Amino acid sequence: MDLAAFHSYRVRVMANSVARALALSLAIHLVLFGMLELSYYLHLHLPDWLRTILERTAARVEERKNPSPASQDVPLLFVEVDPSQAAVEAPKDTRNYSIVNSRAANPEVAIDSSKPKVDGAQDKVPKVMDTLRPAPPQPLTPLKPEPLKPEPKPEQKPGDLALAKPADTKPKEEEKPKRPRTLIEAQLQKGLIPGQKLKQEGGVKRHGTVASLDAKMTPFGVYDATMIDAIAKRWYAILDATMTPTRPGKVVVEFRQYSDGRVSDLKVAESDVGDALALYCQKAVSDPSPYEKWPVDMRRMISKDYREIRFVFWYEY
Repeated sequence: MDLAAFHSYRVRVMANSVARALALSLAIHLVLFGMLELSYYLHLHLPDWLRTILERTAARVEERKNPSPASQDVPLLFVEVDPSQAAVEAPKDTRNYSIVNSRAANPEVAIDSSKPKVDGAQDKVPKVMDTLRPAPPQPLTPLKPEPLKPEPKPEQKPGDLALAKPADTKPKEEEKPKRPRTLIEAQLQKGLIPGQKLKQEGGVKRHGTVASLDAKMTPFGVYDATMIDAIAKRWYAILDATMTPTRPGKVVVEFRQYSDGRVSDLKVAESDVGDALALYCQKAVSDPSPYEKWPVDMRRMISKDYREIRFVFWYEY
């Protein structure tokens, strides 16, 4: 038997084994599902542990028979989108999602390619605007209050009318917050994730006043934006509080998040910056946990009670 024939025979054997295993698994689940339905019909009292197993089995059988179409087409990568650049129609084919729909566009439409041109300074994070990080708060030095000298009261002669203006007892109005005067201040008030915009060659025919990326609005776009913001703020707070020097590199953290906001199975999947800096990334995820519970639409779209998340941290210096 030559190598090609042996390989073909092995593939057939493996395929037959897998098919038999799937058929056996399906038969067992159907038997258990039938037992549960029969117990309901005959009003039989089953032990709680057995009823729990049968109900879970029935749910799995139903999920395999009627898989959720939405759960089979879930975008994978969150990107920031300025709400003022929202599009009415979602792009047809993209792995990006956000809080609103966005269509790829360029101020200049001379080139027609599959991706927009973005004139940024980094090639790692998909961003179309520069966002400064607020400086960490500095400790305030308390000022010693100076003693107030009592003002001398003017003497009034008996019988004269006091024509002095009475003291103003009306409380002063509080100052209204100032409106943002620059684009950077407006971006900081929006709470966008700090970082430089993407550097990407290309071009699309759709015109826009600023460059934008394709992204689909999903029920969990706002939820994930809030979670990313919490993780980013915690990460920067940890870095501001430590004296450990950093160096350029990447840390990939993977974890499982449940519908009630809990996080488990947190691990470092990839790191080239050392254990200490990787630990800071883990703490940035675990410290804000538990996060908010999933919204109803988000639970409906994700068929399971949990999801696997991959979070990438970039150290720039």
